[in-house]
Amino acid sequence: MANIMYVSMNRLRVPADYASHLERAFGSGGERMKGVPGFLEFLFLAPSEGDEYIVFTKWESEADFQNWTQSEAFQRAHAGGNPNSPVKSELRNYAVKSHS
Repeated sequence: MANIMYVSMNRLRVPADYASHLERAFGSGGERMKGVPGFLEFLFLAPSEGDEYIVFTKWESEADFQNWTQSEAFQRAHAGGNPNSPVKSELRNYAVKSHS
């Protein structure tokens, strides 16, 4: 079976007083992801209004995404997380279907 492109979108609800912290934390995410096997694209989407940010990543396959989430590099990238963070997170994953 051929690889199907895969997208992960992490929806983050962020209190206004925490937004600048989040923007600093994710601002250079695309640079940090370069060289990760199967990684294609990173977008950090800031709201024009409201409190929902989206961290969008695109992968060559679901297996590449899963390998990343189980890697030491992923653990290091998320090691400084604050257990008392006010950010609410909802992760959604999608297979990218082509319309040929």
